[in-house]
Amino acid sequence: MILPIPLGLSNAYLIQGDRALLVDTGRARDVGVLLAAIRRAGVDPSDLALVLHTHAHWDHCGGTRGLKKKTGVRAAVHHAEAERMRRGRNGVLRPTGPIGALLRPVLDRPFPGIEPDLLFGDETDLRPFGVEGRVLHTPGHTAGSVSVLTADREAIAGDLLMGGYVGGKFFPERPTLHYFAEDLALLRASVRKLLEQGVVRVFVGHGGPLSADAIRKRFGQD
Repeated sequence: MILPIPLGLSNAYLIQGDRALLVDTGRARDVGVLLAAIRRAGVDPSDLALVLHTHAHWDHCGGTRGLKKKTGVRAAVHHAEAERMRRGRNGVLRPTGPIGALLRPVLDRPFPGIEPDLLFGDETDLRPFGVEGRVLHTPGHTAGSVSVLTADREAIAGDLLMGGYVGGKFFPERPTLHYFAEDLALLRASVRKLLEQGVVRVFVGHGGPLSADAIRKRFGQD
């Protein structure tokens, strides 16, 4: 079961199985909202098995250091994102269009750096952490971007795509490109790779959720 946690600028997600995992932590200022949402879901934040990151940008892992301080939860990220997380810097933000170029000075912000507890590779089984699912490497937005796939054919894909416009505020179920992608060709290949897994619904970092059919229609994936 995937529970979206809207954080104003981005989305985090709680996955509940035998244990609970948190995917992404938003900004540093979002820790209080995260903790309240986790408790409302009936989960003690100190019982989280893991906080897993789709990638290491300020609006997706900015709250991790504060969350670890309050709960002791272990933080996991793809090995290609580890240095970014340690330094608290976004790295390259390559615009996918003019809006991204315009917003880059506003959205390129530092965040509280942290040493990750676990580094994973291109595919990781989540059953040891109490969830029927796996992590799949889906690079393009960043080199170490990943998606989380659950047994019920849903996925959490971070910023692989975005839902709608103005950060997902308008038409949130319409698949669009995020404002930034380090490698747009690789990102499109990752979209194909994700759809090939047979997912039916994709939760994203901004807006969403997106149906697989809508993604195919928007990006011509047959």
